[in-house]
Amino acid sequence: MLYRALLISAITFLMLTDIRSADRNVTINIYNGGFSQVMEKRKMKLVKGENTLVFYDIAEKIDPGSITLNAADFDIQWLDYNYDFVSLDRLLTKFIDKEIRFQKDDSVYSGMLIRYDKDHVFVAENGWPGAVSIYEIDDLKKIVLPDLPGGLVSRPTINARGNSKISGREEIEISYLTTGLGWKAEYNLNLDDKNKAEFSGWVNLDNQCGVSFPKATIVLVAGQVEREKPTAGGDIQNKSGEESETFKSILEPLVDYHRYTLPFKTPLKEQETKQAVMFQPLNIKVDRYYKYQWSETKSDAKSVVAFKNDVSSGLGFALPPGRISIYDKRSDTFLGSGLFDGAPAGEKIEVFIGTAFDIKVERKRIDHKKIARDKNSDTFEIKIRNHKPEEIKMVIAEELYGYWEIVKKSDDFDKKDFQTIEFEILVPAAEEKTITYTVEYGY
Repeated sequence: MLYRALLISAITFLMLTDIRSADRNVTINIYNGGFSQVMEKRKMKLVKGENTLVFYDIAEKIDPGSITLNAADFDIQWLDYNYDFVSLDRLLTKFIDKEIRFQKDDSVYSGMLIRYDKDHVFVAENGWPGAVSIYEIDDLKKIVLPDLPGGLVSRPTINARGNSKISGREEIEISYLTTGLGWKAEYNLNLDDKNKAEFSGWVNLDNQCGVSFPKATIVLVAGQVEREKPTAGGDIQNKSGEESETFKSILEPLVDYHRYTLPFKTPLKEQETKQAVMFQPLNIKVDRYYKYQWSETKSDAKSVVAFKNDVSSGLGFALPPGRISIYDKRSDTFLGSGLFDGAPAGEKIEVFIGTAFDIKVERKRIDHKKIARDKNSDTFEIKIRNHKPEEIKMVIAEELYGYWEIVKKSDDFDKKDFQTIEFEILVPAAEEKTITYTVEYGY
């Protein structure tokens, strides 16, 4: 019967899968654009002449047009990708107008399957045309089908037909693109004091591609890759060229992207989220201050932790985009978290971790003049009140417009870009500091 046949097929399938899994060498390039490149080397038995190779354990969300295959002594002729999966819906579809048997309670019934939906089966027990009985699927203990229809597979399968020059075990390289694998960088910053911290990097791996990888070399690729969406029936290409590169370093530049190779092979199960170490804790130098940038909607002072991504600070390698969670190491207190867009070596990283409760900033325009037909003059006053019991460093960021020139100022500033200036000042404990400047605008 069907169940005995299915059991035998399942045992055979598991044996094949176990053998091939043991001989799989898997590398996965996971891009932050929502897709991945799976590259496998599998030891497979060949006979001299014509061979059909069957590849199980293939991602369900594969792009069929991206499949490539390469072997030294195997000349590929064609590939096909089977994805007509065994399911109740697919099985019943193939038995429309055919005889089935089913059990309800302790009784067994038979008849011709006329149609079905997600809740019911419609059966002509005395032949068709004739009376039709409707049964709820949830009430049926078992549905018995006379055989397993051809063409159905339990999971995605790739078949490769080709000619082998030798007999024996051969290493076959197969590669494809798939969606359903993703990653996100997570960082922890444990503040020791005002200028020191312990910085560690983790990566969250999410596998929803429909297949497990027992042990894989995981390569995280940061950067936006231009890629057309796959279309049905895309060309399946044959790969030629040198052996795939072995990833040895933790960080390598790759054209306009960076890749981060996890320093250990990682098991990644289907429908699993895993957190893995990206780099061990590093002692780095940090800067803590408060920052104010006026806007029409909200203009509170923000608490900032900043550090330079360079060797002198304890880093000096590209960091992918992610979330930084900040803790006070002395009190084991969570201080806040913030997102950043990634930082190449040499860049400054600012993390805004919350609004400053004890610091108030008041900004207003105290003078406005039209000094020529195409020229205005504005004077601004910014008051910073520090209610904290210690001195603070405050950064005031001002956005300017048009052709501007600062003609008068109470404090020095840095020009950050063509329309942004920053004042960096110290405000004593429980005191107030006032900044003024006059800017002339031309049009």
